[in-house]
Amino acid sequence: MYLLYLDESGNPDDPSDRHFVLGGAAVFERQTHFLQQALDQVQARHFPRSQPVEFHASPIRSGRGFWRSVPEATRTAVLQDLVAAVTSVPEPGIALFAAAIEKSPSRWGEPAVQVATEELCRRFDILLQRRFHERSDPQRGLLVLAEGRFHQRARVWVEGFRRLGTQWGLLRNLADIPYFASTRESRLLQVADLVAHATFLLYERRDAGLMRGLLPRFDRKDGVLHGLVHVTDADRRTCECPSCFSRRQPGQSGPWL
Repeated sequence: MYLLYLDESGNPDDPSDRHFVLGGAAVFERQTHFLQQALDQVQARHFPRSQPVEFHASPIRSGRGFWRSVPEATRTAVLQDLVAAVTSVPEPGIALFAAAIEKSPSRWGEPAVQVATEELCRRFDILLQRRFHERSDPQRGLLVLAEGRFHQRARVWVEGFRRLGTQWGLLRNLADIPYFASTRESRLLQVADLVAHATFLLYERRDAGLMRGLLPRFDRKDGVLHGLVHVTDADRRTCECPSCFSRRQPGQSGPWL
């Protein structure tokens, strides 16, 4: 079984954010323990005598809360170590996903969250289908979402996708309804937060600092980034983001990186 841990970045209701991002990591069940250990080792390396530290990428970067008294060099090293922990998981133990939703008059607030949820459910299902058809490996999937303002609605959406299908068809490989947890209680939801924040920085600010290290672990097939989707009203034939660019030139990520 693969568990897809998801968290969001950006405020879907705030007009000052042009994008809303849902991102996360699909982790093979036998790798969850080792990935959690790797994140615990990041804390042991930098804060060996502290209580469990919650790794939230935005406060780490900006120096908020616990991180206010932590030197910038240490905060940068922590983020680099978190990226290294995620990318060190052996193949095929992890695949990253993210949906960057560009807001529009009809696609903001709850509709933006629903579109992102539908996109990632579909792409997770495609990954599981591919493993069956290419490797005769019948894996099921389970969603674990960070608790937030929309998590109760997300439960209804995902159950609807399972029973009635998405706009692309039925989801055939999800084992159960989604589950929800606090990021404070789950190191793997903290990984999802890292992926979502890295994607938000790339699309909102053209800041590839975190995404550059994570992008190689996004789900892809024949050089096309299937794990990263850009939902926009603009012409994707000219968009130079990694998602759109890889569809025109497989194996290439484009100038943003």
